Amino acid sequence: MTNHPRVLLENQDPNTRCILYRALIDMTIPYREVLVERLTRLNNFVANNSLESATALINEAGVKCNAQEVDKVLFGAKGMIPSTKASLVGRNTNRPKNYSGLLKRVEGSPYFQDLYGKRFVRGVVIEGRYPYKVANNTLTAIRNCIEQNLNLPRYIRHELGEGDSTYDRDINNNPR
Repeated sequence: MTNHPRVLLENQDPNTRCILYRALIDMTIPYREVLVERLTRLNNFVANNSLESATALINEAGVKCNAQEVDKVLFGAKGMIPSTKASLVGRNTNRPKNYSGLLKRVEGSPYFQDLYGKRFVRGVVIEGRYPYKVANNTLTAIRNCIEQNLNLPRYIRHELGEGDSTYDRDINNNPR
């Protein structure tokens, strides 16, 4: 089987042909490694900041919030720290509604497929820009702010759809 270590993912607006985002995804970095790094950075952040100072930093970054909201995002039942810890031991049930289960590699390609036949790419964003979850509420805005400002590694599972293009890359980022 051919190993496809990196994929360049682009998404274009079908009407204007403008690139909406472009990200290089490394498919060789283990998910567990990403979780450990995320948890390390989150734990360092909370060890070096009180809830009040963390809230002040988030407010300074442009997200108007209070300490109770920051506490919920970091430590709540679906918070960043408990969810990351649960993922590390394989017990995280905090998944998006559209989560479609396990993915299997499509042999000889950089794609994965779910049991419904939907195609995905997955891995760590190592370069470029991939959109964060739309902040429809304060809690999501706080989470996005923390992720961006702590530069947390992002393991994505992207369902390929209209406007998506992928370009297979080798480990040195050369096209195949």
